[in-house]
Amino acid sequence: MNDFYDPQKLKIGQHVGVELDPYVLNYPVDDNKTTWVVDQGGRPFVLRFFQPSKGKVEDFLQNARKYANVKHPAITPSYPPFYSNLWVFSCSAVCGGENLYSFLGKYPDGAPLNVVVSLFESIAKALDQLHKNKLFHGHLDLNSIHVVNGLGVMTGFGTHHWMTRISEHEMDPRFAPPEYRQKEQKRTPAVDRYAFMKLLMASLLGESILDKDFASSLPSSHPNLSKNTWQSLLKWSKENERHRPKSLVEVMRILRANLYRPEESNNPEQENKITEYTRKLNKLPKKILIIGGLIATSAVAALILWPADAPIEKKLVAQVQKTAAAKAEDSFDTLPQVLEEPLISGGKAPKIEKIAPANFKMGDQQRIGDDNEYPVHEVDIPRGFYFSKYEVTFDQYDKFAKVTGRALPPDNGWGRGKRPVVNVNWYDAKAYASWVSEQTGQEYRLPTEIEWEYSARANSDTSFWYGNNVKPGYSVCDSCGSQWDGVSTAPVGSQASNPLGLFDMHGNVAEWVEDCYHDNYEGAPSKNQVWLADSCESRVLRGGSWFDIPRVGRSATRYPAEPNLKASNWGFRVVRIIQQNDK
Repeated sequence: MNDFYDPQKLKIGQHVGVELDPYVLNYPVDDNKTTWVVDQGGRPFVLRFFQPSKGKVEDFLQNARKYANVKHPAITPSYPPFYSNLWVFSCSAVCGGENLYSFLGKYPDGAPLNVVVSLFESIAKALDQLHKNKLFHGHLDLNSIHVVNGLGVMTGFGTHHWMTRISEHEMDPRFAPPEYRQKEQKRTPAVDRYAFMKLLMASLLGESILDKDFASSLPSSHPNLSKNTWQSLLKWSKENERHRPKSLVEVMRILRANLYRPEESNNPEQENKITEYTRKLNKLPKKILIIGGLIATSAVAALILWPADAPIEKKLVAQVQKTAAAKAEDSFDTLPQVLEEPLISGGKAPKIEKIAPANFKMGDQQRIGDDNEYPVHEVDIPRGFYFSKYEVTFDQYDKFAKVTGRALPPDNGWGRGKRPVVNVNWYDAKAYASWVSEQTGQEYRLPTEIEWEYSARANSDTSFWYGNNVKPGYSVCDSCGSQWDGVSTAPVGSQASNPLGLFDMHGNVAEWVEDCYHDNYEGAPSKNQVWLADSCESRVLRGGSWFDIPRVGRSATRYPAEPNLKASNWGFRVVRIIQQNDK
């Protein structure tokens, strides 16, 4: 077990992280010196250090990576954690403004309604949105909300979920739900709804109301709210989980309505449901209604016009498809197993290995993974492809950078050559693949998640292609048994290849893939394709790296990162599409 640096010994001005670009400690945020405001390259950040007495380092890292994907204007951004033999900490942006405790000090008898609405509307939207994905803050109180230009912004979102217990050191006990008083704390999105209502009441009535018993000491009315609204707020503020609001946005809608007129409805809850239903109907795009009509019409026409001898036609079509598939398979088999195509500007593209069409189970089959690795599902790869034997190296990327006039990424003092290129973001990787396509006249791109996981598994269903536990000679990670573990990248191909002829699929550097990040596999493609999203704020990294713990390098592990971020443990490899004219 690593002997991590004791946060109690941290001092102002101390350098932490890596020597090349360290964080400089400015001042501690808490008495335990576990949370610090720091500076790196002239930019401020908040670091939260791992505390061995509070939980396991694996849980800390898993949680930090999970919540690094949370992006919303009402939440301070978080970044992937830092992990080495000495340092373990998570990193997030500095919020600014003043905390809610200080802000409410200006309104000892309660803030004006318009101020309260402005403070909490964006927070309500963020929480409702994230609760749908089972993500939640978990320790909302007056210190975890800052007021910036009149708007509420949440800090430290989800940062304490790795702890075995969230105590009064991490959260004002006045906001802790009754679930936190149990021997084993029950943590669900409902804890946020409990704290949200207490924060709302403190803002409407003054912070001192928090020291009173909400069950008996809340006033029977509020001068700026209608009777129906106040009765709803009183009900939603009760301790029992069944009374808590299902939608915080709806709470704010009712409050906002009181800025203009008191509500007259004798049954506000029924009215709210109707309003919400109507609003959702009005938001449906016209295209959906048109497409729905066309589908219905086509279905009726098909029933009327379908020929009586359709079963015979189906057999003929199936026979034609079977014959075509057999010819395609024969053509695929005639392609070379390994390619290294020439570049117009000289040199060669990355060496690529032919991967045959296949079906496989995608996701964590050992039931030890993160939520985003489920559900395990069958995926079809109907067409073969070529996949990089190695991670793209500095030699290969530097040639591209020099030809195109791009800056050369730093190598952290480890050397360039055959080491995998690092300190490149998703856009850099995409640009490289596009350049290789131009240079070869073939289509190169980043792998899909499906292609990457199938290639990493190499027909295995274990955590790694070679088994469920790491062993020397197969991976480069922290405690994988190589000379580079937790120190630096290794030259590509330093470890054994998998049965598909691919190297470094577990460890060395985590690899960018093409897809947008999704919180889980609900609705994931069942055939090989890029999985996009309406809002694609994060892309996916796969495979773990030289300083990650072994479980991060499993075939099923996946985690998000903003596409413009770079790190000394992130790289990539490419896929080359097999075109029809190849056959």
